[in-house]
Amino acid sequence: MTLNLKLALILMVLIYICLILKKIKNKKLQLSFSTFWIVSGILLIISLAIPNLIEILTKTLGFELPVNMLFCITIFVAFYLIFNLTVRLSNEAQKNTILVQEISLLKDRVKKIEERESKEDKQN
Repeated sequence: MTLNLKLALILMVLIYICLILKKIKNKKLQLSFSTFWIVSGILLIISLAIPNLIEILTKTLGFELPVNMLFCITIFVAFYLIFNLTVRLSNEAQKNTILVQEISLLKDRVKKIEERESKEDKQN
């Protein structure tokens, strides 16, 4: 990979990290969701800055080709993200169920209070 290409890629990753930080600052992205994306950007910069890092990791981990290792890591990360989002979605669904139950109880309580007040007004 040529030096110009590496510098261009590092610049794009830095812009990517700046956009993530801007979303966090504008409260459009929670910090807990963004840590993965920031860490992945930093890892991309490290892999671009250190010559032959991917090839060294490929040999160390026992993969035949760097592409095979990258595909394997990408699939693993995708499964992790899907699992993590599924867990968060499940938690939000449970919270929604609890909120619906609480709202129903409050509506019932308000209805009883209104009926009681209506009866008192009729008696007076």
